[in-house]
Amino acid sequence: MRARQGLDARLAGLREAVDALSQVPAEMLGTTAPLERAREVLGNVGRRRELSGDHTVVALAGATGSGKSSLLNALAGVDAATVGARRPTTAHPLAVLWTGTEVDPAAARPLLEWLEVGRTHEVPAGTGGWVDPDAVAGLVLLDLPDIDSVQVEHRRRAERLARTVDALVWVLDPQKYADAVVHTEFLRPMARYAEVTVVVLNQVDTLAEADRPAVLADLRERLVEDGLRDATVLTTSARTGEGVDRVREVIADLVRRRQAAQARLAADVATVAEALDDAYHADVPRELPAPTERTLVTALASAAGVDRVAEAVAGSYRYRAGRRTGWPLLRWLGRFRADPLRRLGLGRAGPAGPVDPDAPVTTITSVPAASPVERAQVHTALRSLGDVAAGGSRDPWRSYLRAGATSRAATLPDELDQAVLRTRLDDRDGRWFGLVGVLQWLVFAVFAAGVLWLGVYAVLGYLRIEIGWVPQVGPVPADPPLPALPAIPWPTVLLVGGAVLGLLVALLSRAAAALGARRRAARTRTALRRSITETARTGVLAEVAVRAATARAFADGVRAARG
Repeated sequence: MRARQGLDARLAGLREAVDALSQVPAEMLGTTAPLERAREVLGNVGRRRELSGDHTVVALAGATGSGKSSLLNALAGVDAATVGARRPTTAHPLAVLWTGTEVDPAAARPLLEWLEVGRTHEVPAGTGGWVDPDAVAGLVLLDLPDIDSVQVEHRRRAERLARTVDALVWVLDPQKYADAVVHTEFLRPMARYAEVTVVVLNQVDTLAEADRPAVLADLRERLVEDGLRDATVLTTSARTGEGVDRVREVIADLVRRRQAAQARLAADVATVAEALDDAYHADVPRELPAPTERTLVTALASAAGVDRVAEAVAGSYRYRAGRRTGWPLLRWLGRFRADPLRRLGLGRAGPAGPVDPDAPVTTITSVPAASPVERAQVHTALRSLGDVAAGGSRDPWRSYLRAGATSRAATLPDELDQAVLRTRLDDRDGRWFGLVGVLQWLVFAVFAAGVLWLGVYAVLGYLRIEIGWVPQVGPVPADPPLPALPAIPWPTVLLVGGAVLGLLVALLSRAAAALGARRRAARTRTALRRSITETARTGVLAEVAVRAATARAFADGVRAARG
């Protein structure tokens, strides 16, 4: 039960990894062989678990002349397989099943059909050395074609079954046990299958007693190099019967534990998971570093013209302050300049008050397009975002995440423009505008009174009408050495004082407007960066997060499948 649960967890992990990898475009994968192999294993494992769980398929595999068929006959106790001098002798796999046990051999037919094994030979339980019928209950013993057969079709059959059966008995002979084909192409790739792998050095009767330990030690050393340190190693002679009983015991133990199929399938899953990791390694960080988002937002803010808009808000504030608090005689000059914020198609209020509610709604701004340098900075920030999100991953995940980061590059200018447009800009008039405006008009009234008063005196003088008395300020005496101030007519005081005071108030208002403009520009930058950050998160960063989650699902799935 524990093995089955372990296999279930591995299968779930492999499915998760395959599903995640399937979301990557095929052109990014490069080689698809590991993915196809993983899908094949998922299909094989699922099919094998649907078939008879009471049978354990053990295959004898080996090179030409290793004595597989002879060993099969010795194990079965009958001449089930053809043995001959002509090579290759075994063209098609042969299955030996035992009758008279609690497991019906007929139940193995669907399993054998799936394995594409058409030749079967039934042997009564108790035949040969199998005294205990329970030892062979559910055993299916296969004789595979030679793995080094000159017939390509024979070799392919052997390779396919070697990847599918529940347990393998590799039959080697003293002359070819070190054959590179066997070790490089078969034993080494099956290092994970040591639990269900038995290596039999057959035909030991051809070796001198003194040579056996050296040959066996050399074989064990080669198996360790192949990664099969834990594989069971036996010696036999099918001709003399030496060691055959020990092979029967090992096979019977595999059958008795009913875990060979589970172990084999788990090894299949782990092997393809390792191949997936080698081909498509993913190592994605759980979170993006904060500086990465800030760098991206900074580049987007520059491309969106945040500084231009902020300066326009500041300029608009100064413009409206001048129109409302400037010296009334000079305010008309402001009519020759446009409101900087309105020039960008932004803002809700003009210099004279709220915008007409019936005016058309602005859907785009007039903020100048990003410069080539700013566009290059955005592209660099997007690619950098993809690389940081990929972490230690290799392709295709690095390309997949980078593509996700740049997937909206074409629409980003419009999205940024809309982010600027929907940001509530602080384009309200200062509260002090009205008070200073009233003050300016009062000062202007004083100035105008002085002008009118002097005008009346001028007209009377022109008409030669004597002016009896002119109100004066002063004289103002002073102690020496300071000079005394002469008397100044009140009309002159009003005219000069009104002009000087009006200009002074205008200059102070201008300084206050500059300070307020800087504050509004800072608040505008903050508000715009907030909107652009939201655009980056809902657009670019959200897509990268989804793809990063896919890569993490692949990595987690591979980790679970490997066990």
